[in-house]
Amino acid sequence: MIDWRWLGVAGALLMAQRAMSGVGVDLPAVSLFDSATVAEQPTPALGEVREFVGPVATINCSHWEIVESEDADALVSQCEHYRIYFKRSANLNIFKVTAANEIAVEFKPYYPGIKFPLQVGKRWRQRYEGYSAIEQVSWSGDVECEVADYADVTIAAGTFRSFRLECKDRWKVGDAESSVNSTAWYSPEVQGVVKSITYEDPRWNTELKAYSR
Repeated sequence: MIDWRWLGVAGALLMAQRAMSGVGVDLPAVSLFDSATVAEQPTPALGEVREFVGPVATINCSHWEIVESEDADALVSQCEHYRIYFKRSANLNIFKVTAANEIAVEFKPYYPGIKFPLQVGKRWRQRYEGYSAIEQVSWSGDVECEVADYADVTIAAGTFRSFRLECKDRWKVGDAESSVNSTAWYSPEVQGVVKSITYEDPRWNTELKAYSR
């Protein structure tokens, strides 16, 4: 939650900075108000729908709906015979994808792509183990992320004030090592990631087209 008492001080400082901007003083790239904004972990409900442009977690299916789960700690989103599982106790991070009840992609304990509460400047780092049945490959990953900004992003579904998350995933398969870089935008209004880009692997690129809650 936002501490409004602190924002009163922040607002006064921001006004002073604006007054000084005419005499060559550089303003911060992120406003004091935006840097004080915090997003807590959301609580999605059954029946919520998200429609995307592009694949979702490498799955080419666009209409995803939250469905019931036998596991109380799992939030499940389904599209046709595909299911994506998110761990409630771990910031709603993805931990597996199934196709016709068979594992397609799995992360242990989960893929650490987001960590609530979100606030500009927050950083985290965590290791995980990954497996892809599609490629028949297992790997070790080490993800490091930062909340870099809180600003408008325009996508197919509209324009949303969003946190921009910058992540670097260092992975290792046998003796081979490499890394991928990604950017994701999380909207408190939508209560979810509205756009994601993995620069070295476009199969993970996606963008929100429509949603209902």
